Amino acid sequence: MLAPRRSISRDQRELGQITQEAASYEQGVAAYARRAYEEAYRCWVELAEQGDVNAQYGLGVLFDRGEGVARDLSQALNWYQLAADQGVADAQYNLALLYSEGIGVKASLSQAVRWFTKAAEQGDAQAQYRLGRCYDQGIGLPRNQTLAASWFQRASEQGHAAARNCLGDMYRNGEGVTQDFTKAHYWLTLAARQGHGYAQVNLGYMYDQGQGVDPDPAEAINWYREAALHGDPMAQYNLAEMFRIGRGGPADERQATRWYRKAAAQGHPGAVKRLKQLSV
Repeated sequence: MLAPRRSISRDQRELGQITQEAASYEQGVAAYARRAYEEAYRCWVELAEQGDVNAQYGLGVLFDRGEGVARDLSQALNWYQLAADQGVADAQYNLALLYSEGIGVKASLSQAVRWFTKAAEQGDAQAQYRLGRCYDQGIGLPRNQTLAASWFQRASEQGHAAARNCLGDMYRNGEGVTQDFTKAHYWLTLAARQGHGYAQVNLGYMYDQGQGVDPDPAEAINWYREAALHGDPMAQYNLAEMFRIGRGGPADERQATRWYRKAAAQGHPGAVKRLKQLSV
């Protein structure tokens, strides 16, 4: 799945002083909010050509999305590049995505990492998360789980749910950090409460296995069910297993079969195998 690139928000203002140019940019933001995209383009095009970084980013968005103008990814890349070179974090993030996915430009993971890094260093939480993933998986640079954990930590402190799940999982497994079930439980709980499915599964597993907490199969079921209801196949499989063996409550073959089927429908190999064993 392609990651969504950023659009325009009404509070998007990188320049510190309010000038006539800034006011014109804000008129474009107001027009964009009304979906008057051609008006936004008229507000921004002259400013962008004069070097206004906000307007350059705005034009990048318009050309990227084909709003008010014919979609032109090479133009989008050009305007994002101009704004990114002058330090606009949203432009840097969008530019990183274009390079990462090879959209409008030849894919370059090293360039993607470069621009994720620039946005991350400005405190952009999503860029920090994406950079952490690059370090964690060795995408565009040598794998370094210590640096991955560092970037996940910075994003987690800003409330980024996916980063909190990754950081919690690293503490749970001792990857890039010293294994610490207490910290793992802390970060996974925060992410799970934000509705992050993988974190809910991971937290359920900690309660199931008694990692950093007293074993509590009933609480494990609660978290597995939360993720399973939102379609997570691993959660559906784990929940089915709990019902099959009667862990955390009475055994219930009907409920087990129900959740195995849901997981199997999404291709979970363990669920497919269980259904064959149960001959259903």
